[in-house]
Amino acid sequence: MNEIQLQPTTEISQFSSDDVLKQIALIQDIMKNAMKDNEHYGVIPGTAKPTLLKAGAEKLGLTFRLEPEYQIYEQFLEKNHYYCRVQCTLKHILTGQRWGDGVGSCSTMETKYKYRSQNRICPKCNQETIIQGKAEYGGGFLCWAKRGGCGAKFPDGDVEIVNQKIGRVENEDLADQYNTILKMAKKRAHVDAMLTATAASDIFTQDIEEMNTKVQKNSKSSKTKEQTTQQNPHDQEIKLTFEEKKTQAYQTLKAKNVPEKLFNTWNNNIKNATEKNITNMLKSITQLVQG
Repeated sequence: MNEIQLQPTTEISQFSSDDVLKQIALIQDIMKNAMKDNEHYGVIPGTAKPTLLKAGAEKLGLTFRLEPEYQIYEQFLEKNHYYCRVQCTLKHILTGQRWGDGVGSCSTMETKYKYRSQNRICPKCNQETIIQGKAEYGGGFLCWAKRGGCGAKFPDGDVEIVNQKIGRVENEDLADQYNTILKMAKKRAHVDAMLTATAASDIFTQDIEEMNTKVQKNSKSSKTKEQTTQQNPHDQEIKLTFEEKKTQAYQTLKAKNVPEKLFNTWNNNIKNATEKNITNMLKSITQLVQG
């Protein structure tokens, strides 16, 4: 794999389209060969494209030799709540030049940190192991030993049990979350900075094979005018139409929350499609997601 080096802005004022496409191809190649789904990137339900995760941002940093530096701003709020905002600056390890910045914040006011799930607590052993007893065994409540409880039994309507507040309750141990909040803010800032510095915000929406085709096409366009005029213009038009249909088929499939096995099967079919069957394949996918 050829290494793509972005030049410092003091040496070059702009990149050619071929330079940009080569960098995109490098990121796609890293995604395909060095990253794993649900580890370096993942698809969040309801979103149309994969999301870059912390491990993936670190892989891109290694690829482009970028080191993060952080500025941390902290604020303590009422009721012991904590807010943290982080600015991440990426610098090139070899030159020390700044490549880009990102910001991220996190707070104990976010729902997943502010609240916790409260279960019934056993009055005898103080463990959250109380379950509803089955009617055939006399009903009532049981401190389930298999969950670490003491095995104590309580009758239906026992006020020590039924008067307990259960479900979503505010988290009293907010200080235990402070380190998690800080790390989450740093992670968000790092990912934001990496996407900005490498211009990778749209990379995860495009098919790898499609991107490779675009790079190859751009390289062919740099041929001499004499070589270009020898090509049939109609062939280029057909190729563009074919690529557009593949892209549309993939995006149509991606927008529908189909089972993973079915998605992988159709996605593989799209990658291996030909100009002869792509039209029928697109129609089939459209009917699938509409049905």
